[in-house]
Amino acid sequence: MIFRIGVNLTNGFLVHYATFMASRTYLVIDNNSNSPSGGDQNARNRASIVFEKFPMKHTIPGWNSLIKINHPGSVPNALFTGAWSEYTENFGISDIVGGIKPMVLRSESFIGREPTRANCLQRVCRAMEEVGGDCSVHTTFFDNGC
Repeated sequence: MIFRIGVNLTNGFLVHYATFMASRTYLVIDNNSNSPSGGDQNARNRASIVFEKFPMKHTIPGWNSLIKINHPGSVPNALFTGAWSEYTENFGISDIVGGIKPMVLRSESFIGREPTRANCLQRVCRAMEEVGGDCSVHTTFFDNGC
């Protein structure tokens, strides 16, 4: 029983770490698109690649989960932007101790999404227009903090 709980915890930590790394990848990937949401699909694909590099298929029996991404427009609250994964795992070893029905476990990492360069350009342009300037000259302002 103690061994089984240890294996479940270890598998859970692995899935949490893989989910976090996929979410972190989704957070920072930008392909310099001209629209604020133009890089979302690329970021989603890269996050999936990162998630699949972790060895869950080899360590969790019956692993069948994929990473799911909540992009900024797909959820009612921006706090839930990020990655999550659900998987099933047996918790106990008998009907008496822990039960033999598999549990559905969920790992979430909602760390958001950085503004894209297109989004930053829109914000800088709007700020320049508010003080009497315009955006007809193509100049890149970069402050690493949009």
